[in-house]
Parts: sequence; C-alpha cells; structure tokens
Amino acid sequence: MRSKRRFPALPAGLFLAILVAYAQCAGAAEPPLASPQPPPVADPRSLGPVAAVGHVRIGAEEVLELWSPVWYETLAKVRNGKMSAADGDAKLTAEWRRIITALVKDELFFQEAEREHASFINMIVDNYVRAGADRSRNQIASEVRRLLQQDIERFFRQFTAEMVKESGGMVKLHKVLEGRGLSFQEWQNRLRKKAFTQSYLHQIIKPRAPDPGPKQIQEYYSGNTEEFAKPGLVRFRHIYFSNAKRGADQARDDAVAVWERLVDGEIDFETAARENSDDDVSKAHGGLESGEEAGDPEREAWLADIRTALREEKPGEIAPILESPFGCHIAVLISIGPDTKVPFNEVRREIERKLTNEVWEAETDRYFLSIKKNTEIKVLMSNFPPYLSCESQIGRDARSAQVFQISKPEIVAPKSGRQGGRK
Repeated sequence: MRSKRRFPALPAGLFLAILVAYAQCAGAAEPPLASPQPPPVADPRSLGPVAAVGHVRIGAEEVLELWSPVWYETLAKVRNGKMSAADGDAKLTAEWRRIITALVKDELFFQEAEREHASFINMIVDNYVRAGADRSRNQIASEVRRLLQQDIERFFRQFTAEMVKESGGMVKLHKVLEGRGLSFQEWQNRLRKKAFTQSYLHQIIKPRAPDPGPKQIQEYYSGNTEEFAKPGLVRFRHIYFSNAKRGADQARDDAVAVWERLVDGEIDFETAARENSDDDVSKAHGGLESGEEAGDPEREAWLADIRTALREEKPGEIAPILESPFGCHIAVLISIGPDTKVPFNEVRREIERKLTNEVWEAETDRYFLSIKKNTEIKVLMSNFPPYLSCESQIGRDARSAQVFQISKPEIVAPKSGRQGGRK
C-alpha cells in the first residue's frame, strides 16, 4: 500500500530529462498530420524489411511513411518540367537512403536506451538492497519500473493530446492515420518508443551540446538576412471541390470540367467560384482570399499549399488543377505583396533552436559511431522499388499534365501546353 512504501522519489533530473525530451521530439517524432499522403504502394508490408539492427527488422512501411511526401513532391516537379526524371530519381534514391539511415540510428539508440534503462534500474535496486530494504529485488525493481512508467505515460498523454489538437481533432487524426495505413495504437506505440529514446539521448548528449549564447544568435541573424525575409502576402481566388462532399473521383471530374470552361473563356472565375466552390468561407466573395489563414486546420493546410504554388504563377493566369488530400483546387493569382524582414525578436528562439539542433545532430552522429560497432547492422533494400521511379510513373499517368497530387510544403504546377498547363 502507498502508506507502507519505503521508496523515495526517483532522481528529479531523470524526470526533467524526460519532460524536456518530449518537448524536443515533438517535431521529430511525428508531424501534425495536416496534409496526409497515402503510401504509393498498396501493401507496403509486402516489400519486407529494408534493414536489420541486431535482431530487429525495419519494415518498408516505416520508410515509405516518411518517403511518400517526397515522392509526391518530386513526381509533381518532374511532371511539370521543373526537374528531369533522372534528377528526380536521384533525389528519391538519396532520400530513401537517408531515411533508412535515420531509422537505423533510431533503432540502435532505442536498443542502447533499453540496455541503459535496465542498468539504471539495477543500480537503484542495488542501492536499496545495500540500505537494508525489507523487500525482494524483484519487488523493488517492479516498483521502480512502475514509477518510471507512470511519469513517461503522463508526459506521453500530454504530448499525444497536443498532437491531436494540432491535427484538428481526433476524428481527423484517425482519418489521416487510416490513409497512411496506420492504426491509432500503432501510431501511439511509435511515439512512445520515440519519446523513450529521446529521453535517454537527452541525458547522454545534453552535457556535450551547450546552448548557443546571445552573441552567437545575433551573429547568425545578421549574417543570414535572406533567411529571415518574409514572403509577401499572396492574394488569389480559388474554387474548392471537396472529396468529403463529392467523393474523390467526382471532385476530380468536376474540377476538370470547370477548369476547361475557365481556360476556354466560357465562364469568368468569380462566377465559377460562386456556382461551384465547396468552400463556404470564400464562395460568396467569388473565391477571394486576401488575408492570412485562420480557423479550421484542414482549410489552413490547403490554403497555405495554394499560396506556395501560386508564387510561381503569373497574375491573372489560371493555374493547373491542384489535388490535395482533401480535394481539388482551381486558383488564379491576383497579386503578391513585397517581402518584409522578420524582426530579430520574432525569430530569436527559432535561431536558438536551429543552432542547438546543429550541435545536437553532430554530437548524436558521434555517439552513433561510437556504439554501432557493438551491433550488427545490415541494409537489405538500398533502393526503392523500380516501378516507383519518376519515368515509370509518368508513363502510367496520361492525365498528369492536368491533375496531380501534391504534398506540403510545396505544390508545383505543370507548365506544358497552353495556359494553365492543359494539353
């Protein structure tokens, strides 16, 4: 019973390290999931393992989950002529191998953390036994594990709740995970594993990675002014064809039909938006968007993507159809405002994080090299499946000049053919 427990609280530094680690791994473990992309392989698990770290196999589904957004983005650039198929495949190959390396590191760090975690528990148990504890070693070890797990789970629940909120709610989160072929439990298990590893790494790496000082932060800001130029605001009109309201196939067909009428001059953009758009916020204004995004996270995601894409278009020109995970979008650029410089106070913490991460990554790489010799590591699939190459995919998709899928943070638009990219 609690009143009879003779075990004092575990070292506060350990729990502080866990808490800090959760904050640090919030971005690395999983993105907010605002722009889901299904894997380009129907059954990723059928590809088998891509690497082995000791007795643990890393499945292709884990690589594809991280690689898929780059695949969509690169394929879109090749389709619109901004990148050759050879360059696209070279980029995809490099990214495939980079992700495998990152996953191998994560797994090796996790295994090392488990070993050290067990050693840490044994050390505490030994201390209690030497102090004359009236319980068996197994009882003491079980209690120590329970205390550790309590705090890990508490921070984990807080971390998960924040990510659910950023994703727009539990329903949308489940929908995104389903599109990725992940169950909610599987996603949680990955976050839990990542958080456990990061808490261990924080204890190992933090003493070797000092925080940058005010002078170093200011010097970085002064020497990289172009990095802190805020792009001017994009004003545009758009028409939204929602997958949720129409179904994905119908949304695409409807978008193509309206797009063809627009580029042929059969209807003006404002009228087309009022008659066809599924975006109730802008529909009454002829699809006009002139302010910053606010409100629904899903809407904010595809509005941000459209703004990025339209920076490469000319004012008044109908852009090609853009297909997001939420539906299809037709947009026309009105204007782009002048760039402005972001004040130092607004980016000071961002610079501090960037400089800290650079030192952290360098020290993490050194630590990886120091422990990898103790574990057998094999890469079993050093390249992605050939049928996912840019050249192969372009040959399969005859409609790619009109409609193509996109992924954050960039939407690219076909330039071939007449205005809007239509052949």
